[in-house]
Amino acid sequence: MNAIKNFLCLIVSVIVFTLSTYFTISILLKHEETVICPDIRGQDILDAKRFLESQGFALNIVRYERRNDVPYNHITVQKPEANMPMRKGRIINVLVSEGPELVRIPSLIGLDFEDAGKILETHDIDIEKTIYIPHINPGKVIAQIPRGTEEVAEGQKVTLFVGSKQNKYYLMPDVRGIDIHELTEELDSKNIKYKTSSTRWDYPTSTRAVNTSVVPKTVFSSDDEITINVTTGG
Repeated sequence: MNAIKNFLCLIVSVIVFTLSTYFTISILLKHEETVICPDIRGQDILDAKRFLESQGFALNIVRYERRNDVPYNHITVQKPEANMPMRKGRIINVLVSEGPELVRIPSLIGLDFEDAGKILETHDIDIEKTIYIPHINPGKVIAQIPRGTEEVAEGQKVTLFVGSKQNKYYLMPDVRGIDIHELTEELDSKNIKYKTSSTRWDYPTSTRAVNTSVVPKTVFSSDDEITINVTTGG
């Protein structure tokens, strides 16, 4: 009888312990707040740590891994996964990228193209492409991609937009009979290149333009050299 009595006491004790444990855990869990796990993938590890601590979470780095597509010290994987329900206060485990490192692009706008190239060389940054655009500041960097002070993955190249000389365009008038001195003064004031070719006549006359190598009413560039045919008196 004593054996049966002892056995029954043991069974009752186990049942009471199990029920008390169950109700204790249930009560505790009811008071724990369920939240949505924040998404910290792609964030800098220090920024993510500060953010999680402000939300009542802890951060644990499981390991670093080589990822050329994710910048250095940025989170690649997290557990629990983002946007999953979880108990507030849990630890979020993460994997962190160990490369490539970020490089801050220097601001080059307004610099001479040669000076900009030297600065990039000191930062071990290569120029991928140089695009020349007519501008009031020829030889100066007028734009760049990526922008100055922007952080990019190590090894990324830069495209520079450099100002080039702006061409001016004119409409050629009919210069026949115009005094050559008046004509050349006008061309000089506009920095238009020209040369003259003379034809001598047998009767006295002032020096006059006969025609030009550019047909009248034709558009020409200030870089074009004009040949002026001139008549001179004998």
